[in-house]
Amino acid sequence: MNFLSAALEVLGITAPVFIVIAIGYFIRKKKIIGKESVQGLNKLAYNVGLPALVFVSIARYNFADIFNLEIIKVIYLTCVIFIPLIFILNFFIKVNGRTKGAMLVSSYRCNMAFVGFPIVLSAFGSLALARAGLVVAFLIPLNIISSVLIFKLYDREKGKVNVRKMLLSFILDPLILAAVLGILFSYFSISLPVVLNRVLDILSGAGIALGLLSIGASFNFFHIRKNLKLLFYVSAAKLILIPAIAFLLCSFVFKVDTFDRNIICILFSTPLAVVAFIMGKEYKSDYNFISSALILTTVLSAVTISVWLLVLKLI
Repeated sequence: MNFLSAALEVLGITAPVFIVIAIGYFIRKKKIIGKESVQGLNKLAYNVGLPALVFVSIARYNFADIFNLEIIKVIYLTCVIFIPLIFILNFFIKVNGRTKGAMLVSSYRCNMAFVGFPIVLSAFGSLALARAGLVVAFLIPLNIISSVLIFKLYDREKGKVNVRKMLLSFILDPLILAAVLGILFSYFSISLPVVLNRVLDILSGAGIALGLLSIGASFNFFHIRKNLKLLFYVSAAKLILIPAIAFLLCSFVFKVDTFDRNIICILFSTPLAVVAFIMGKEYKSDYNFISSALILTTVLSAVTISVWLLVLKLI
């Protein structure tokens, strides 16, 4: 594959995703939907559409075809290397504790579901999406626990961590429940009735559209100028450094084939997750910084994800 044909193929994969995000922004800008409607879009996508997508993606394949222990090793080791590294770098940045906590969480929480799923599906097909669903299921508990601990660590008014609430938040997470149910159907080769299959297909398609529209509709550019240098630092760590670590681990440390390597790298190259903003607000972190990071990483990822895809297709 030559450079031009690869570049055009990548553009055909990423452009539709970010165009839909832009449409979401203009829908909100034109006041077609309000703030409460944006929250409703998020909830519908995360609680209905995306779980349906994760479930059918996994359930339709034999479990042996989608589970790969090497993938799990890579995603966990990537986080184990990356989070302490950014923690050390943040130590030398002179900002208040809550902003440091917001910076740290913003640098590694990936929007694998809303942005990663449609790109992985378009670029690599349905088998890749099934494996991506497993990656997200394994990462959600780590993401929730680490985010809570980081927000508490940098909070001057530290209170007790509500362990019960934290455990319930990932035990009852819709994506985890969908993945677990999908694994059971996959492992025991349980076939879905035709009608249910079609219903889930409709919900899955709606989930991707709602998720992308909700990202664009949630954009608010008011706070970006205030912390522009720090935001670019976080964006570079989020969009370049963490997928680079995952790439190196796949290529030189673990026996991960090209197909799985590409899935992992694209998932880690996705912008900041919307749920990080929700958690930041709940735990009284600098949620304005997280909101700005969400916008900037999403805008910049239109370029960086395209570059990652191009590189992965050419090497």
